[in-house]
Amino acid sequence: MADEITSVGITRPGSDLNNGYTNKTDNSILDPDQFLNLLITQMQNQDFMNPMDDTQYVTQMAQFSNMQQMQQMTEYSRMGYALSLVGKTVTASRLNASGELDTTTGVVEKVSMLNNEYILYVDGKQYNLSQIMTVQSGGSTSGDDGEGETKPPFDASKIQVEKGDVTSNSAKVSWKAPTEDATISKGLKYTVYYSETGPFDKLEDVEKGTKFGSAQENFFAEEITGLSPDKTYYINIVVEDEKGNKSVYKPVEIKTSKEEEKPEE
Repeated sequence: MADEITSVGITRPGSDLNNGYTNKTDNSILDPDQFLNLLITQMQNQDFMNPMDDTQYVTQMAQFSNMQQMQQMTEYSRMGYALSLVGKTVTASRLNASGELDTTTGVVEKVSMLNNEYILYVDGKQYNLSQIMTVQSGGSTSGDDGEGETKPPFDASKIQVEKGDVTSNSAKVSWKAPTEDATISKGLKYTVYYSETGPFDKLEDVEKGTKFGSAQENFFAEEITGLSPDKTYYINIVVEDEKGNKSVYKPVEIKTSKEEEKPEE
C-alpha cells in the first residue's frame, strides 16, 4: 500500500499518527528536510505510465531555494529594523489585563528575542514590533543622560504605590517592579519609608523619613505598624540595584482611623 503523506512527514498504515506532528509554532514554514521528504514521496508515488518531467524536480528545488532566501531576507530586515529603534523615542500601545489601552512614550532601552519575537523595552515595559505606533529620532538611552551623569536602567517615578487596608495604627501598601526586564529586576532591593510631612517624592526627602524594616529582594507588599491614630502619613518605596542606583515611586497618602474607645466596664 502506498505511503500516506501527512502535514510534515510520512506515515505508514498502523503507525502512530502523532509522529506526523511537530512542536513547531509555525508549520507553514517548510524546512529543507521536509521539502526533500515530500519530493521523495512524490517521486515514489508518481504514475509510472506518465512520470514527471525530470526538469520539474530541478525547478522545484530552485523555487524552494529562492523561497528560503526571501524568508532569510525578510528576517534580516525585521532584525535590522528592531535594532535600529534602540535609542529612539517611540510611542507604543498594548492592552492591559483589564482590556484598557496602555500607551507609553519613551526611549527604546534595548531589544531582545523572546519566543521568536523581537521584544522592545520602553520605560521598563515590554512591547513587540507590531505595538510600536510612532517613531521619533533622538532620545537618550539609560546610562549617560548627556550631562555626564549616569542614570539607573529603571525608573520607578511613574509607578504609584498602592494603598491597602488602613487601621488606627497600621497600613498595608503594595507596589510593582519598576521594569519588566527580568535581567534588570533581578537583584533589586526595596525599602519602605513613611513620614507625616510631604512632598515625599524625592530621594533625599524619602530617606529623611522613617525607615520601616530593611531592604529586601522580591518584596512587593508591606504592612506598616506602630502608626498613630487619626493622622496623615505619606508612604514611599526606594528601589536600589546592585550598583547602588536608586529610584523612588509615586507616594501614597493614607490617614489612619480614629482609635476606638474601649467600653467602660
